[in-house]
Amino acid sequence: MPDLKGVFTVSSAKELVRQKYPIMEGSSLLWRKEIHPVLAAQNWKFMRGVCATYDLLEARFKIPLASKCCLCGIAEETLDHVLFSCSFAARAWTWISQIFGLTPNNNRIICFKAAKGKSQMVRELWLLANLVIKSELWALRNKGVFEQKKPNWNMFFKHVLKLIQDYSVRLKGYMNNCAEDIVILDYFRVQHRWVKFQQPIECFWHPPENNEIQLCCDGAARGNPCRAGAGVVARDSSCNITGAMSIGLGVTTNYLAELYGIITGMEWATRWGVRRICIHSDSSSVVEAFNNSNLPWFSRRRWLQVCRNYDSIKFIHTYREANFAADTVAKRGCYLDNEVGVHYDGRPSFLFSVEFPNVA
Repeated sequence: MPDLKGVFTVSSAKELVRQKYPIMEGSSLLWRKEIHPVLAAQNWKFMRGVCATYDLLEARFKIPLASKCCLCGIAEETLDHVLFSCSFAARAWTWISQIFGLTPNNNRIICFKAAKGKSQMVRELWLLANLVIKSELWALRNKGVFEQKKPNWNMFFKHVLKLIQDYSVRLKGYMNNCAEDIVILDYFRVQHRWVKFQQPIECFWHPPENNEIQLCCDGAARGNPCRAGAGVVARDSSCNITGAMSIGLGVTTNYLAELYGIITGMEWATRWGVRRICIHSDSSSVVEAFNNSNLPWFSRRRWLQVCRNYDSIKFIHTYREANFAADTVAKRGCYLDNEVGVHYDGRPSFLFSVEFPNVA
């Protein structure tokens, strides 16, 4: 039998001494099951900037080179120029932009976020098309450098369409039952996927009773775990916003951000001297934990102390769409240091542009 204790000791020691590199932003968009590993590996090289362009060769070997883009034959060659700024590349991005009705960007994260609100199938196809175009632009550049072949738009166009169609067999997302999705899938000759039907749900909230204060609480984290914050919006029985608060929670999980958002909000609400409180949260697990007194052990003492300030405490689960004001305030808390809070009297100015739902 192996010494398991020794194995775990060596493993933990290795984690302490090994060199750790920062996580590349956007890498999660490459290494996913929808993207073929060959395509992901090629675009990983673009992300790392390890392609042998003329400017990198000059900087590494300290030799002058006739740096000229073989695609446009005008500007100096850099990786960003070949993949995005070149006139040939610009033609490819204009073409794909017209098909999807989206604006491409050299930043992979910004480009992917441009498809927000689209169906899952269209978002995945948009990402795939971006990766294929960059990969084929680099392949076309290499043919021009090593084989002296001039770029041909018709050949490039047909090859990109064929690759998108071949790689699309890995896409498993749903599509919307609308003409826009059908046109895009038919253009690339991609097989139609199953349609996700969404039933609209009415979201509303009731104003608090007299001599009662309502807290709309929310937590936010930029990762799980990562820098987190919480936000609270307080309303009176006339639906007027009496105040709002943001607080930084340091590095924690989404669940704890929601939980501490409620506890911190109740501590903050004691400034009005109201003994009855109604709390709205869009986290069903946190609401259930409070209703069942099933809180983590390290938060129970703080919770019991704040409960002494109130005679009546109600917890109501609401949908995220009806809790968007607290969500806006909570996201501001992610940028604050740990235990640093910001208080707003009345309705904050950055919420004036937000329309609140009708009160039922």
